Amino acid sequence: MSDSIRIKSDTKMKNKPFNWPVVGFLLFMTGIPGIPAIFMLALVALGPGMDESISSLVNALHFETPAAIFVHGTAGILFFLTMPFQFSPALRAKKRKLHKKGGYIALLSGYVMGLSGIWMHHVLSPDLFGMRYVSLVIVSISMCIAFSLALWHIINRNVDVHRKWMFRAVAITLAVITPLFVEVIMFLLFGQLENIFTVINQLQHDYGRLVGMAINLAIVEYIFFKETVKKKAQYPLSMMVENND
Repeated sequence: MSDSIRIKSDTKMKNKPFNWPVVGFLLFMTGIPGIPAIFMLALVALGPGMDESISSLVNALHFETPAAIFVHGTAGILFFLTMPFQFSPALRAKKRKLHKKGGYIALLSGYVMGLSGIWMHHVLSPDLFGMRYVSLVIVSISMCIAFSLALWHIINRNVDVHRKWMFRAVAITLAVITPLFVEVIMFLLFGQLENIFTVINQLQHDYGRLVGMAINLAIVEYIFFKETVKKKAQYPLSMMVENND
């Protein structure tokens, strides 16, 4: 490699942004369940024999059947610690091996979270198989499909398509968090209307995950649409510059 090519390559790598707005947002969103999961797993590991005021914070079923909680919680923590940084162009360019290993961990933890979420429902709510359970299964299967498509495309070196499916996979994963914000908005709008709010609250309980998935995917697809429009707007300009040259 000539010195001029090496200098250009080094300059490109230095100019890669860390992308803190996206990384920070994903850290915040995945941290909402990820950070409490750390304390939950610690409490479950200590067992029911600890101080009663502390053990009362944990569902008794967590102590009786801890395996599902440990598997799901550990996967959530690993996802929280790895996935957000996968969206940093600077880390992808400068720390390729770290990015690749982090991707494997994030992908595996995503699969485990999706499947163990269903397992945990059977452990904690074995008699409830209504629409809330159906929503959980749909979201979990959608997570696994999206992560599988992202993996397939990166194996085939379709980087741009891989990136889009990773965005979609994370959007689906965060479908369990979005309802929290929807609930706040619904409370502010309808909290004073008791009858209406009760109906909305029940619908949110049953369909919240599906609503969250729809909202998140709509936002992601809008981002992709804006990127396409921007590229199309830039393409004629680049062609004009080349023609003038």
